[in-house]
Amino acid sequence: MNSFATTIHVASRQDLTPVLPLYKKWLPSSHLTLISQWAKVAKVALGVFCTFLLVVDVSSNNWELIDYVGDAKHLLTPLLAIDSVDTMQDRFTFCDGGAPSDMSQIGQFHINISLAQIQARDSNTFILGTTKHLIQDRANDICGQIVQSYPIKDPTAKSVRLGTVDDDITFARGTALTHWLGNTQSLPQATDGMNETQLRALGYVPARHSTDLRLMTPLVLPPPGQVTAGSVSMYRFFMKAFCSGCVPGTELGLDTCVIEYLYNDTANTLEITSSQAILGGSHELGFIFQRRGGPIAALYIRLATLLLLIGVYSASQKTVQWLDYAGQSLPQRLVRLISPPLYRQPCSVFGLSDICFNSDIFVVLYTLTVLLDEEISMVFSGEIHTWHDHTSDDILVDIRLMSIHLRWLWLNCFLLKAAKWTVNFVSLTRFSGDNTIMGWLNYSSVAWIYLGVFVLFQRNDIINLNNADKVELLSTTQSLDATFVRLFDSWYVRAMPTLALALVTNLVVWLLVDRAVNWHWWQAFAHNSMARQLMFNSTSILAVVRGDVSTVQTRGASGQGTRITIKARALCTFHWFFSSHLTHFGLVEHPSAMRGMASNAAIAPKPSSVAAKRQRAMSKPSKRSSVGVPREASVGWLAVQEEPVKRNSADSIDTSDPEQYMLVQDRDGQVHLINDQKLGLKALSVEVKILRDTTFCLG
Repeated sequence: MNSFATTIHVASRQDLTPVLPLYKKWLPSSHLTLISQWAKVAKVALGVFCTFLLVVDVSSNNWELIDYVGDAKHLLTPLLAIDSVDTMQDRFTFCDGGAPSDMSQIGQFHINISLAQIQARDSNTFILGTTKHLIQDRANDICGQIVQSYPIKDPTAKSVRLGTVDDDITFARGTALTHWLGNTQSLPQATDGMNETQLRALGYVPARHSTDLRLMTPLVLPPPGQVTAGSVSMYRFFMKAFCSGCVPGTELGLDTCVIEYLYNDTANTLEITSSQAILGGSHELGFIFQRRGGPIAALYIRLATLLLLIGVYSASQKTVQWLDYAGQSLPQRLVRLISPPLYRQPCSVFGLSDICFNSDIFVVLYTLTVLLDEEISMVFSGEIHTWHDHTSDDILVDIRLMSIHLRWLWLNCFLLKAAKWTVNFVSLTRFSGDNTIMGWLNYSSVAWIYLGVFVLFQRNDIINLNNADKVELLSTTQSLDATFVRLFDSWYVRAMPTLALALVTNLVVWLLVDRAVNWHWWQAFAHNSMARQLMFNSTSILAVVRGDVSTVQTRGASGQGTRITIKARALCTFHWFFSSHLTHFGLVEHPSAMRGMASNAAIAPKPSSVAAKRQRAMSKPSKRSSVGVPREASVGWLAVQEEPVKRNSADSIDTSDPEQYMLVQDRDGQVHLINDQKLGLKALSVEVKILRDTTFCLG
């Protein structure tokens, strides 16, 4: 049939999504419709859930705001009036061998740093209040450490304030991978009391230096020899450093312990014989972190990024003028990232998620904030997870932890964009669409990005599994002064290879699943110049064209292809985002694609009224197919089509114009819209189509 293009079918959900055709043989149409509806609900729910977590993260995990509120400052009470270790030893009675002066040099350094931070309480530290954790069993019972014998300095005193401190280095062996795939679990295990030489011989390395200081509220001295039961509030200052000599972070805690104790007047000691936490009570948790430049910079960059998001999204909801970016200066390009020249006509070609996950500017800046803030957020979430792991579910704590883990979604997007840039850099490909690997580095819908978050939620479990084979070397076993912790062997850094492998595996798996589920759609979509710009010729990771768009798979003189009919207004806004927020690779279209468009134009009928009617009849879907044209060209499994466009509505897509265009790049990466004569369309011609609200047909 010698026509411009013989329409095979309109690309509706039932036609181009490969999952449903697999089941069409044995599922009734009502079930197919139900599956589509549930898929749409799942996509919307994922989007709302991730947006909610992002809002929670920005508000509840803001270190400046938490520090300003000051909920953790009451946990500093025992040390607020103490300015030195000597003063602390004068006011508190420490058990034998458990005084600050008995600790290693690093342990004493930790206590001095913590005292200085508490006394200063200035802009050099964050004092963060977090959560209360229910004590349901002995897993969260830390009261047993105060069962000691304490020498009494003044037998005539009515009360005494007790304290104890432990100093240790945690040794760890193996990783999560060696636990799963290797023989770590079958090797001889370390036992308490082993020294450093024995631990290193078994393959253990120092991973963390800890100093655990416990201070109690005043305890009334009982009559000599009388066993007395009571309760005491115990404050905890648990200092942890991940390299020797580094400034430690301090975990703050407050527990109520039920104790039994007696006063031995012969030995002049107070002996605590039993100590347990109150089951059903709670452990209050807080932190002191050094206020470094990274988290501060992350806070301001995140604020700027959110303002950028608001500006870009606002601009994307209107029609942007068609601009020539070739002659623009750098300041002009920066201004037009957020504030391009606009028409007042509305446009819906981009959603908020498209900008969040696909804009190079937003992804790079938000990834930078994530990395700069990891020194606090990783420890913060890890310690909360440790306490929360042994309590009943607390939905508020779960949401807070998930909101921190959600940040790594942008790290996923950054890695994928970096992979596309790297593949293009090392590739010798000359034409757009020729690099097969590049085509696999794309998602058909933002829903596939959302699905990757469920592995990220397991981040703390992966870290804990990585350090599962561990043992503490106490300062009472041997002197710790000559034992040091290397940064790259430390608790969190040694887990990075396992986390990186989990991150990349998660990314690759969802890319492969998306490709397998939507195989036929990907094959059809790649036969369009607009799709090739997204998939092969830029750092875009989303092959999504929203809004007033219809997709028709065709077979003409050039063989199979996909034709996208898009409103001029939507195309202009797409052109602005594509030119401003994505990196271009400057690959030209293959000559065969150009010849195919020219040959199609040569055999196309003249736009007579009869031919126009025939073309409209061919483009109109039958009653057995979809009611209208889907409003989203991305038809991945979870990217369910929206409400169809009514053919008799004022904003319906007119596909009667037989003239076909291609969206191409020159070797300088400039984007052009050309016709079958290889002539670039001028801004004035586009403006006419915008005012008339007409369409472009992109082949």
